[in-house]
Amino acid sequence: MEIKTSPHSLSNAIRYVIVLTDDSLEDASLFQGISPGMLDMGWAMRLIPHLPADVFDFGLSFQARKSRRLTGHGWSWTPLSLSNFLKLTISQDDPFWVVMTGTAKAFSAVTEWEKRQTFPILKISTTGKRSLRPENARWIHVRDHLRAVAEKLRLLNAQLPVDELSTTLSAWHAPKAPILAMVAKPHNSTIANLIVLQSLGYQFQGEKTLTSPPRDERPHIKAMVEAALAVVAVQDSGELVPAFLSYPPKPDRIVLAPALYAHTRERLPRPTGDEPPGIRETIRLLQQQTGYMFQGSGTDVAPLMLPAGQYILGMRTKELNAQTLAVSLRAASTLASTVRLPNGVNRATELRDFTGYARGGGTVNGSNKAERVFQSVQRSLQRHAPADLVDIIASSQTGVKLVADAPLEWLPIGDLPMSIALNVSRIPATPGNLMMTQLANNQTLYLPPDAFAEVLVVSSFGPSDPIRNDVRQAMSVIATNSNARLKFYQVWVNTSEEFIAAINGFRGAMMIFDGHGSHDKNTGVGVLHIGAEKIDIWQLRGQMRPPPVVLLSACDTQSPDRTHATAGAGFLACGAISVVGTFLPVRSKNAASLASRLALRAAWYTQAVVGESKRPILWSEIVGGMLRLDFLSDLMTRLEKEKVVDVDRALPLRGSINMLVHTRDPDWWSETKQKLLDATGLDKEALKKHISRTLAEGDSIRYTHIGNPDLLCITDAAVMMQTREHGRTSAYAPQTASTGGVAPA
Repeated sequence: MEIKTSPHSLSNAIRYVIVLTDDSLEDASLFQGISPGMLDMGWAMRLIPHLPADVFDFGLSFQARKSRRLTGHGWSWTPLSLSNFLKLTISQDDPFWVVMTGTAKAFSAVTEWEKRQTFPILKISTTGKRSLRPENARWIHVRDHLRAVAEKLRLLNAQLPVDELSTTLSAWHAPKAPILAMVAKPHNSTIANLIVLQSLGYQFQGEKTLTSPPRDERPHIKAMVEAALAVVAVQDSGELVPAFLSYPPKPDRIVLAPALYAHTRERLPRPTGDEPPGIRETIRLLQQQTGYMFQGSGTDVAPLMLPAGQYILGMRTKELNAQTLAVSLRAASTLASTVRLPNGVNRATELRDFTGYARGGGTVNGSNKAERVFQSVQRSLQRHAPADLVDIIASSQTGVKLVADAPLEWLPIGDLPMSIALNVSRIPATPGNLMMTQLANNQTLYLPPDAFAEVLVVSSFGPSDPIRNDVRQAMSVIATNSNARLKFYQVWVNTSEEFIAAINGFRGAMMIFDGHGSHDKNTGVGVLHIGAEKIDIWQLRGQMRPPPVVLLSACDTQSPDRTHATAGAGFLACGAISVVGTFLPVRSKNAASLASRLALRAAWYTQAVVGESKRPILWSEIVGGMLRLDFLSDLMTRLEKEKVVDVDRALPLRGSINMLVHTRDPDWWSETKQKLLDATGLDKEALKKHISRTLAEGDSIRYTHIGNPDLLCITDAAVMMQTREHGRTSAYAPQTASTGGVAPA
């Protein structure tokens, strides 16, 4: 897959690089695992959304800026360690850099590095004699810097479109938007939405401190709802613009639920006898927190006032600030409305009942235990998620991005779990450094439909394993029915070396791992079973290069009740963009069916959407639709098995309800239920019972989609050109993908 560029093109991106001190992994923050250098650079993340996102940004109309945000044309920002930054070189086709530092050492090293570069950088730093201080930085400094770079470009290459660049910069102006009829109440629970609004130029009538009386968080919730709905109103006021023909809107909701490392969340280390007073009590308060604020009497919260308590609280506050500002940047880049859920969603004790039942091989056999224990988890999540905030999530039109560790995919949206009702993906909240890099990544990868024509299947079952051939058999059926649009390339591996070689030798877009997985409760490490080895995927960083899309058809690859060290997150750390993992054990034949059907959907459905309907589609929609189809298949199988629907009517009924998903009907679920009521003669309560049991006993809820699938856009050159045909053309336009290549936005 090649990136095709013009020899005389320039990137329109402005690269904002946050340079961090070289901290070791052992130095990562205690509760969430964020680099100490990142914790001290909150000012940089707060500043970036007030500066131009790219060369065009501040020269566009207010309406155009909104539309570009909806399609993910936001800020390109990257946190980098100093040692890694110093290895970089500014290229002629990507010359616009703003570098931010927070220490004298980093500033000095960056200054010396700049002397070796062809192009200057704009340095913003809290230290250094010749740096621009953060409090003084304005958009005009970025404009003047780009003008200086433009003159350098003119001297180096007369064929570059420098005159056009100069004209674009001359049109820059300060963003202006109406004054909103709301009083801003800054708090970690509201700040993301306030930053989204401010980044577009909106102003508020005033600002007020957000406080709630003891044991009453309604003022906090009211302020969150007001700020979130203000962003929704801006989304709804956007016009349909030609860019939507080539760049589909990104998820319009972000759901944030800050988390602690599992080992920190669940237990305290053993007493050592020399601990400072208040440290254990403060950690315990963090563990037990369920709301947005600490609750309790004066004696309960007294440890927070002790020096040790203040230190622990300060550390956690820094973590929360860094996470919130990173989420704010993602939200501003995609014009997403952010919903912050309280810590109670992380404390669902009922979760262990359900996962224990599932891992214990619980069977149905007429028992409704699966239904009961799953619904208890849902009720717990629902109990801690304010209804007004859930309503905002439910109103999503283009998908939900979770930033959480709790299984919020199971939060009820109406009578369906969120992952079935909406297109949902998640970025794990721990480890924090992985979360930060995933949030910072906003570069869309454009793939043609035929990128999925060949799928790698890496199989690791032993020769005597009874489920060894389940995926192969399912693949054989699917490939036969694909009209030659899909080929499976299966490789059997028995060692970690063979595993790495099989993946590194593949050049397609999608792989399936077909084998056993587990997440040991004692070691805390999630592994894949390869022959006699149990491989920790995290240890393969720097060795393994997975394709953009990974499906783990194995058990417990993203367990919600274990530690952060999951196999699924390991693939993200190795470079995958989208990983479909499993919360729990999955049944082999069901998993084989879903894996092969997803591959077919990638090869066939994308071809139909892009080639025939002439619209692009995000990978998050492909997977979201597949989970809905999998659930509907399970539901129909149940109704047929219990002879609730006639055999003669079952096949056309399946086709009819599946088509509601394929055509993206916004009322697919209500129409599906009506079709089922009409076909079966069941009353609503009886159908509701079948639905509930199908969800709890099926495998569709056992999958989770992690990473950034919304950054994978399936399209082709003809669809990408629609924007230009509607009048948008420039030497700086995002590079378009050919049918044989991939290009970044």
